[in-house]
Amino acid sequence: MSTAKTKIGVVSMATLAMSGSVAGSAIAAISADFPNTPISTVQLLSTLPGLGALIITLIAGQLAMHVSKKNLVLLGVALVTIGGLIPAFWNSSMIGLLACSVILGTGVGFISTINPMLLSQYFDGEERSSMMGINTGMTSLGSMILMGVGGVLGGQNWRNLYWVFAVGILVFLLVLICLPKDEPDKVMVTADGKKEKVSTVAVLKELQAPVYIIIFIAFLLGLAYTAYAANLSIVVAERGVGGTAMTGIINAVGTIGGIAAGFGLKYIRKVTKPNTLAFGFIALLVTLVLTYLSANPFVLMIAAIFAAMAMVMVMATCPFLLSMVSKPAQIPVVMSVYAFVNSLSSAIAPKLISLLHVPAGVPSFIFAGVVSILVAVVLILTHFGEKAESGAFIPDGRGTAEEAARA
Repeated sequence: MSTAKTKIGVVSMATLAMSGSVAGSAIAAISADFPNTPISTVQLLSTLPGLGALIITLIAGQLAMHVSKKNLVLLGVALVTIGGLIPAFWNSSMIGLLACSVILGTGVGFISTINPMLLSQYFDGEERSSMMGINTGMTSLGSMILMGVGGVLGGQNWRNLYWVFAVGILVFLLVLICLPKDEPDKVMVTADGKKEKVSTVAVLKELQAPVYIIIFIAFLLGLAYTAYAANLSIVVAERGVGGTAMTGIINAVGTIGGIAAGFGLKYIRKVTKPNTLAFGFIALLVTLVLTYLSANPFVLMIAAIFAAMAMVMVMATCPFLLSMVSKPAQIPVVMSVYAFVNSLSSAIAPKLISLLHVPAGVPSFIFAGVVSILVAVVLILTHFGEKAESGAFIPDGRGTAEEAARA
């Protein structure tokens, strides 16, 4: 089923996966138009989408066991489009704007959770890994385009920024036309050969340790990467490299590198396979070392490219490996848990790092570097990636409804 049409349907939705951050560029302008509203409340416009997405990741997997994934994605794209476009013409109420942010976030939650399920369902082997890389590249590309075009549209009037979400109409049509209709698995074969209706409890009981290890690795990546991203501007300012503008340029260059890495993941894997996860953390370690040692803007841009490569290698490989160590009927719940933990790690990372008494700035880079090198060494020494990709962790039985019927 890996046709060009299916590929378009699956990756098109990825362009909206980070659309919740679009309003962040207009916070100052919006705050000026709502002088009686605390700035902390206005800032919720850029954070509430993340909360909405986080909540949906808890239920999207369960819904996918009973409802067509295509329908859930269409619902997600529709919610992003509606939540994004309404503020373009109804924008006199801060409560209304915040409500639209939550609606938008719930849509993002459906997209980010169901998307890797579809990639696992319609693609196999190296094609699946390559498509997950392309999908990650499309996420970064979509984010860059949405924020760039949105910034231009809202340059004179922040209300016009929200018209950028009209792209959701195009994405909805692409998904509707290109994505095949699927049927959820109704039955799962358990380890002892029994046939059970698919349920979250039954799936969680059947999950093997490698599933939780991969999810924990994704959590550690979120922790280490956030330590870098959240402290970059501090280090840039402390060393006199520049201010907000320079940090923005460094991040923009990193984003371009991430897009290139996403679309070229299949070539990267020719070098890193089967230790792509480990090399992802090594790439992040390179970022941290370069940023720690240098105050040269060019070197910091190279470091940002390595950071983006790290995100691509890990965030594309984790769902790929999860699909390799799970039964097909388990994937909706597995990907739901993965999406939740992935979102949670970035959200709580600053607070968690603070609880560990790691100071902001350079010390946070050292902390992230220690995490990165430990994870990379353990992954290489245990041959974890090799075992996962070779099928050594695959449980007996595929667990699909069709095989349950044959049983």
